[in-house]
Amino acid sequence: MAAKKPKIRIMVASTVYQNRDLLMQICGLLYNYGYHVINSEYGTLHPALGQNNTDACLAAVAECDIFFGIINPFYSTGITHLEFKRAIALNKPRHYIAHSFITFTRKLLEPMMYSGTPKVRTAFTLPKTSVMDDIKVIDMYNDAIEISLPYADRKYHWVQEFFRYDEAFRHVETLFGDIKRVSAELELLRANP
Repeated sequence: MAAKKPKIRIMVASTVYQNRDLLMQICGLLYNYGYHVINSEYGTLHPALGQNNTDACLAAVAECDIFFGIINPFYSTGITHLEFKRAIALNKPRHYIAHSFITFTRKLLEPMMYSGTPKVRTAFTLPKTSVMDDIKVIDMYNDAIEISLPYADRKYHWVQEFFRYDEAFRHVETLFGDIKRVSAELELLRANP
């Protein structure tokens, strides 16, 4: 009898504040598709004994097969941003979705946030509001699209915009609904790093 193939480990990285319902539903979808979902709020991130929250989250990034980031208008503690940076540094296969408030605000504030050629991030900031708690959510988006790299060198820069939950769910299904296809894509990546 052949050994059972281990489930694909997908880490879902997202802030929770004002985003919990979407996050829990996406984790549930991925679980039902057959993935091993890693997410602290979902209760499936295992911190080692004596490990603090940040270190546990960063260790989970290193252990996952696929990294899936959700960018919404609330930055919270910044751990999610650290997870994004870790996934990028480790060159993890990754996908992202971003609330349309992020993409709109990014375009609106670009002239104040960047100067020069090539564009360099300025010290521009915004006070915390009820619709966005920190301008660093825009920095998260820019990290996700690999803005610091020339376009031809960007590998994982697709960020799907959503406004309604059904738009986010549809993209999650498109990305992950066919687990056999995802498994084949991972095998191909591993064979051709």
